[in-house]
Amino acid sequence: MNKIFVNATALTTGGGLVTLKQFIEAIPEDCNIVYYIFCSDFSLKKEFSKNNIKYIYPQYKRGIYRIYWDFIGLHRWSKKNNLKPDLIISLQNTTVRFDNKNIPQISYVMQAIPFVNKRWNLFSKQQRSLWFYKNIYPFFMSMYLGDNHYVVTQSKWIKYEFAKKFNFPLEKIFAIRPIINIIESSEKYEFDKKKFNIFCPSSPFVYKNNIEIASALIFLKNNNYDISMFKVYITFEEKDDVLLYESILENGLGNNFTFLGRLSYDNMLKCYNGCDIVVFPSYLETFGLPLLEAASFGKPILSTNEEYAKEVIDDYEGAKLLDINSPEQWGESLVKEFNERNSYNKYRANFQESWGNFFILIKSIINGEVNVQK
Repeated sequence: MNKIFVNATALTTGGGLVTLKQFIEAIPEDCNIVYYIFCSDFSLKKEFSKNNIKYIYPQYKRGIYRIYWDFIGLHRWSKKNNLKPDLIISLQNTTVRFDNKNIPQISYVMQAIPFVNKRWNLFSKQQRSLWFYKNIYPFFMSMYLGDNHYVVTQSKWIKYEFAKKFNFPLEKIFAIRPIINIIESSEKYEFDKKKFNIFCPSSPFVYKNNIEIASALIFLKNNNYDISMFKVYITFEEKDDVLLYESILENGLGNNFTFLGRLSYDNMLKCYNGCDIVVFPSYLETFGLPLLEAASFGKPILSTNEEYAKEVIDDYEGAKLLDINSPEQWGESLVKEFNERNSYNKYRANFQESWGNFFILIKSIINGEVNVQK
């Protein structure tokens, strides 16, 4: 019987936890393979109960504790319990120190920060964690990469950037996208019908580049455009992004912005369905799911001209990709969409890869039959 260790102790919230749940749900109930899931969420056992899954809760989630677990703890646990894996899967970007010459390993990479051409300021409170992920985190991602290692990425653009950054064989990197399950909704958020309602599904991180939308309206205002019809709805609270809010107040845009706070998924869908246009100015995303969500409702989209956006919605006729730090482009595009009021056919991405491909890869590695991509 084959044993697979799945390292996922740090995946406790957000997209990481969603990825872990999708992985566990997709595990085939194969009596010849046992998966040992090292995680920190005690609810997973009840939610996903399968005969060939065993849950272990070492509780090494963050910082020095996670480093200890990846470099020492997992190996010690293995020796203490007299269990030797046939394969190790690290679902949390980094490599694991084990018997790396004899035991194959897969790293699942969903962290995009190390692969963008952007510099961060260590001395800025807002950018300190981004600086860490750009400059320090790659060390942990690549430390134990070797001949017996394989990599799975969530997108093709990261596949190529990973190979280039770490001089890792491209044929041993597999781009397998996450499950995209967008629920159709006929309900609409009750926006002001007298306004041009601009929905910005975002969060208050620097790389989300929310200031781009404020700068676009400032540009229009300074060039004597009437911006009274523009109403931006953004999915966090004023206090979450102080710099954005101060810019809004300083430039007299208080009537142009509404901060909705964090929304449930159902309310997000209502906003997509009810708005006139979706803006997504982020310049750093692994995948860019909001773009697919907006396209599924046939909405016009203004997004950044970045690799993640090109990969996800380049085929959608309603998407316009714009440069960052270009208030003129964003402002004039808003005016154009306001004047034309276009709607488009609902778009569904046809991605060929799935979690099934991941488990085919797993079985091929265990059997020594892996068919590397050319």
